[in-house]
Amino acid sequence: MVILGEIRTCLLHNSRPLPKAVVGELLALKPGKRVRVTDRPVNLSVSPELAVGVDCRLASEPSAKARGIGTVLSHAMVTGGVVLQASARAWLARATSDTRQGWSHYARRVGTVEVIGKAGTEQLALGHRAGNAGGVLDLGAISEYLLDVVQMRPQLDHTTAIRARPTCVRWTAMSAEDGQTEPMVRLHVEDEVSRTIELVVTADQLGLAQRFCEDVALHDWLLTTLGSTIEQAARVDDARTDMLAAAVERLVHLWMPGAHVHPVMQTLWDKLERQPGFSRQWGAQVAQIRDLVALRTLKALEQARRRETADW
Repeated sequence: MVILGEIRTCLLHNSRPLPKAVVGELLALKPGKRVRVTDRPVNLSVSPELAVGVDCRLASEPSAKARGIGTVLSHAMVTGGVVLQASARAWLARATSDTRQGWSHYARRVGTVEVIGKAGTEQLALGHRAGNAGGVLDLGAISEYLLDVVQMRPQLDHTTAIRARPTCVRWTAMSAEDGQTEPMVRLHVEDEVSRTIELVVTADQLGLAQRFCEDVALHDWLLTTLGSTIEQAARVDDARTDMLAAAVERLVHLWMPGAHVHPVMQTLWDKLERQPGFSRQWGAQVAQIRDLVALRTLKALEQARRRETADW
C-alpha cells in the first residue's frame, strides 16, 4: 500500500489576518458539511473533503505501464488566518481485475485509486516524487485548482502586505517492511519552491501521514517566506520597516512544529529538527529580521534628529 499526495502552500490574499468566523465561511466549500476547527495552540481550520474522479496513467520510475482509476480526496486549510494550503491525496491499491469496473465500484472507495498494470509500489512512489511528465495523475493540479477556488472567495480583499511565493510538496507514504518499527522520513529540496517527502511508517500510521506532511509543508513555507522577505528588505536601501514588520506580525507566532501532528508522528519531526534543523534556521532568521527592524528604526530616528537640527 502506498499513498501519494501533493500540498500547495501560499499566503492568503487578504490585507489582515482573517478572524476565525470568517475563515469558517471561507472554507465552507461543501454545503451541509462542517469546517473542522482547532484553536490551540494556533488556529487551524480545515474544509470538508472534496472528491475528484480520475482515470489516467500513473507515473512510475523506472517507467512501467500503469493505469489508475478511482477518486482523489482534497481539502483546504487556513492556519492563523494567514496561510492557505490545499492538499490532495490518493491511496493506491492493486485492482482485482484488469478491466475497468462500473463507476459505482470506485465511488464506494472514496479516496482510493485502483492500479491496473505491472508497476510496483516502489516504482509508483518514485514516479510520483519525480514529478509529472504530463498525461499522468496530477495531484498538484487538483491542489492548485482548490487554492484558486478559495482565493477567489468574496471574504478576501485580495491585498497582501508580504510578497510570498507558493511552495509545492510532493509526498509518498509506504508501509514499513516486517520487523521495521522505527518510522523514516526523507525531505529533499528540489528547487526554490519544490520539495519531496518520502515516508516509511507502520501500517497503522499511514492514515496520519498526510497531516504530518501538511505540517512540514507549512513550516517549510514559513522558512522560505521569511528568508525571502529578508532578501527583499536587504535590496531596499532605505529605513522603511513595513515589509519586515508585517512578516514579524503575521508569521513569527505561527512557528509551532508538530503542534497539530499526532504524537506517534512526533519522532519524525524530531528527525527533521536534527537534520536539516528547521527550528535552528527559523531562530536565526527571526533574530536577523528583528535586528534589521531595530537598525532601520535607529536609522530613521537619526535622520529625523538631523532634520530637526537642520531646521534650527
